[in-house]
Amino acid sequence: MPAWVINLIILWLSQFCAAIGFSLSLPFAPYYIQTLGVTDPGMVKIWTTVVTAGAPLTMALVSPLWGWLSDRHGRKPMVLRATWGAGVILFAAAFAPNVYVFVFLRTMQGMFSGVASAVITLVACNTPAQRQGLALGSLGSAQFSGHMFGMFIGGFMAEQFGYANTFLISGIILAATGLLVWLFVKEKFTPPPPPSKAQQRMPWREKFAALGPGTLLLGLILWMSVTRRMDGGLLAIYIQELYGGLEGVAIWSGIINASGSLGALLSGILASLLIDRLQPRRMMTLAAAGAAASMLFLGLATSHQMLIPARFLLMLFLASFDPTLQAWLSRVTLPSKKGVVFGLAQTAKSTGMTIGPCLGGIIAWAWSTRLVFWTAAAMFLLLIPLVGMISERLNRRMHAAE
Repeated sequence: MPAWVINLIILWLSQFCAAIGFSLSLPFAPYYIQTLGVTDPGMVKIWTTVVTAGAPLTMALVSPLWGWLSDRHGRKPMVLRATWGAGVILFAAAFAPNVYVFVFLRTMQGMFSGVASAVITLVACNTPAQRQGLALGSLGSAQFSGHMFGMFIGGFMAEQFGYANTFLISGIILAATGLLVWLFVKEKFTPPPPPSKAQQRMPWREKFAALGPGTLLLGLILWMSVTRRMDGGLLAIYIQELYGGLEGVAIWSGIINASGSLGALLSGILASLLIDRLQPRRMMTLAAAGAAASMLFLGLATSHQMLIPARFLLMLFLASFDPTLQAWLSRVTLPSKKGVVFGLAQTAKSTGMTIGPCLGGIIAWAWSTRLVFWTAAAMFLLLIPLVGMISERLNRRMHAAE
């Protein structure tokens, strides 16, 4: 069996376990905040927005550094750093005495985490080009099947053992996941030669252009990330509003999120089969149209039970964005530049994950939670012409480089 296949199997399992670890606790953060003494509905929305946006903000700042280090010291160390870093911080979150400490820990998590991005870079750099769609789509199925399982049992565990204890378990699972990668994933990494004096003196604009045409996709990643994270942690609050109280809501939240993960799992399987066959532009257009319709469905829900099919449909379309963009980016980027480019892609994604929840939080606080979903639907529709414009510019730039 080829080494890249063995690595993919181990990393698939590690992503599955890591997704379980994250989804056992983080989707229920808005409820955990309320157990830390924040009870005013308006303040719950504000603190939820801060908690949701804090980690992506710091991740956006440090991702280029991690990408630069991965190009020079290997991708496996970055996977270990991200997995163990997240495990330690989630474990510590169980002992947060108040919301301020919890927010601080979530912010620190963004600096040291980024598990999915690190794994994607490792797979993209060690998988044959003609099999990258399959490999990256498979990782998506691992993430979302893990999320489905974790959120489903997480709701019951939170009700039975308390929200703090779910953070303890999350930390332990992520620590064990890092151990699995450390023991079984093999990477043959050759450090690149040091940059010449001419390269060191090169202006930043020229250095950025030297990364290749894939940098055009960074704007698309940013817009997609802002749009898909508009609801951020507000989905949990929306579920609570429709449900009517805090007691027992974690179970329904787990079921609703698990239904979304089921849709994402099916999407990951389909994406792994289609990415290598269909043009990325067509994949992105179909996904954006379906996501817009699903967001409208969510915003029109009149009961928490209606959120089950709505969330399933939304994630069925949303989950194909990441593997499509990652495969697209990998195809147009030189192997020696992938660490930096994927690091910049993570920065764009994390920036969107910061802006999206903040924008959604302002809309929910000033008007209503429902309006967040309708705004996101409009932004998904605007994504369609944006994909077409960037695709045409990317094709022209690649033809000019040939």
